[in-house]
Amino acid sequence: MKKKNIFFWFFLFILLTTFYFDFNKTKLAETFKIKKIEIHGVENADINLLNLRLERFKYNNFFLINRSQIASSIIDIDFINKVLIKKIYPDKVEIKIKEHKIIGIIIKNKNKYILSKDGIIIKKFDKKFETLPIIYGKEAQNFFPQFYKSLKETNFDINKIEFFKYFDTRRWDIFLKSGRLIKLPSNENDTKQSIFKFMSISKDKKFDKFKIFDFRVKNQLIIK
Repeated sequence: MKKKNIFFWFFLFILLTTFYFDFNKTKLAETFKIKKIEIHGVENADINLLNLRLERFKYNNFFLINRSQIASSIIDIDFINKVLIKKIYPDKVEIKIKEHKIIGIIIKNKNKYILSKDGIIIKKFDKKFETLPIIYGKEAQNFFPQFYKSLKETNFDINKIEFFKYFDTRRWDIFLKSGRLIKLPSNENDTKQSIFKFMSISKDKKFDKFKIFDFRVKNQLIIK
C-alpha cells in the first residue's frame, strides 16, 4: 500500500510540473467574467470619469480581479474619500463611494476652492456650493476643520454664517448674514463658551441694536 501511495504522488508531481495550466484560457474562465459594475453614493464626483476608469475591469475574470486594484484606480478622483467594493457572484461588482463632506469655500490667491470636513482642498468648484460660508485667512484650511467641529458641538446654525476669517493668533471672526460680527478668543474652550454666550444673548431683544460682539478678552464682552 505504501508503494502505491508513493507511486501516486510521484505521478501527480510529474503531471503538475510537466503541463502548464492557464486558467484564463479555459471555458470556465470565459463563463465567470465581470459583466456589470454598479456605482452607489455619488453626488459630486465625476460619474463619467468613474465609468471611464472602471471600464477596463469589465469582462475580466471575476475571481482574478483584486478589490484593491479597482479601488486604487478611482480613489484619486475629486470628492472621493473612501471606496467599498463588493464582488457579487457570478458576474457583478458593486462599488459604494463615500464622498468628502463639503463644509465651506476657501479663498486662495483670489480663487475659490472647496474645503472638506477633513481639511482637503478640492479645486473643482461648482456653483451649487455658493451658499456655503466662505473662509478667509492664511493657512485657514489647516485649522478650520477643528474649529468647524467645535462650532457644530455648540449647535450653532451654520446657515446663518456669511463667512469666517482666520487670524495668525489662531482665532476666528464669524460674520453673520444678519450683519453681525462675532470676534472669538484663541483658546478652544473659551471659543465654545463665547459662542454659547452669544447664542443666549442674541435671543434677547435689548441686544438687537448691537452689531459687534467681541469676546477676545477672557470673561469680558465688548458690544458695539
